[in-house]
Amino acid sequence: MKQEPLQEEPTKTATNAEKSAGNWHEFGLIPHHFEDQVCYIRETKHALDSTYGEKTFRQYQDDLLKWESTSFSHPLSSKGIPLKKLIFFDTETTGLSAGAGTQMFLLGFACFEEEEVVVRQYFLPSPDSESALYHYFLHDVGKLDHLVSFNGKAFDWPRLKTRHAYLRDTVPKLPQFGHYDLLHAARRLWKHSLPSCRLGVLEGEILGIKRSEDTPSHLIPLLYFDFVREQKLEFISSIFEHHEKDVLSLIALYARLTEKITGWEEETSLDERLQLAKWAQANGAYPLAHDMFTSIINSGTSDENDLLEARYLRGHGLKKSQYYQKATVDFKECLLSERFRWQSAIELALMYEHYVKDINQAAHYAQLALSFAKNERERNDAIKRVERLNKK
Repeated sequence: MKQEPLQEEPTKTATNAEKSAGNWHEFGLIPHHFEDQVCYIRETKHALDSTYGEKTFRQYQDDLLKWESTSFSHPLSSKGIPLKKLIFFDTETTGLSAGAGTQMFLLGFACFEEEEVVVRQYFLPSPDSESALYHYFLHDVGKLDHLVSFNGKAFDWPRLKTRHAYLRDTVPKLPQFGHYDLLHAARRLWKHSLPSCRLGVLEGEILGIKRSEDTPSHLIPLLYFDFVREQKLEFISSIFEHHEKDVLSLIALYARLTEKITGWEEETSLDERLQLAKWAQANGAYPLAHDMFTSIINSGTSDENDLLEARYLRGHGLKKSQYYQKATVDFKECLLSERFRWQSAIELALMYEHYVKDINQAAHYAQLALSFAKNERERNDAIKRVERLNKK
């Protein structure tokens, strides 16, 4: 997105916030007026060769461009979308509830422009200036196509839509964005290996980003309320720094996830590969999932649970792809696993009945499933299957 240099607009009647807030320019905040309201916009720029975390922004850019060489579909793929069309978006709010009383007071994003990463932040100096906030924010992001957020699908964007509903007659329409939510992707990869998948944990454990003297998230609403009450800019300067790091970390996180997915053969641990394979299979990318499961099975891992889970799930993928004989081989291997033996016996009974057309083998595995049943539901399921097959 190419932006014109920010210029201060012609002076208008000063609001109470402007009269008492002091030197806004000292904090890089430029007033933009809309009707009788004001929104402050802060813009910072980072050269592509500057370092953030373990890499430069140019390296993150190169990682994100790896989608262009992929031959498979994926929910996170930005193949065919120019990087300058991505908006790495985050907000700061007065609370975490979904109610209409929760107010967004800082909207912002990072984006790639030429040889820079530009961060633009839109600040609400008082609750009665929401129209100005949304007017300028929506005017700028209307040129972009895809949001990249962290829990934005469940939190940021729904709350923005709620607030927009009260102002829709005076501000631009909400754009129809594509949306990549990195929280869900991070959970798929690392929920088993990290204490949590909060952005701060991912920064330290995955991205090599260390924040020093950062304002804790739970204090941010309190600092904003203090600012609204006393109009002292020192209350909010740290909020801008915190928010800026949040949107820059989205670039680093999206790049790392891209690196893991597109370079899974070299860039992943076996657990990460297993999670990626399950994700691919859940999205119907059976050939990709099959390759990932096979690499785990052939890895020589001593983790029997991972090995058997990979084999069991590969069997499901082979079944979905109609390679029934190959699927039976995987399911038979899993009969030795206490965790998967009942499910595997049921799958074998199904395939021998409906696809291989061998009723005797189907009845054998249905009876085996009955012997493996661990609860009443499994037992009843197996009994019904045995009885139906016996009638055949």
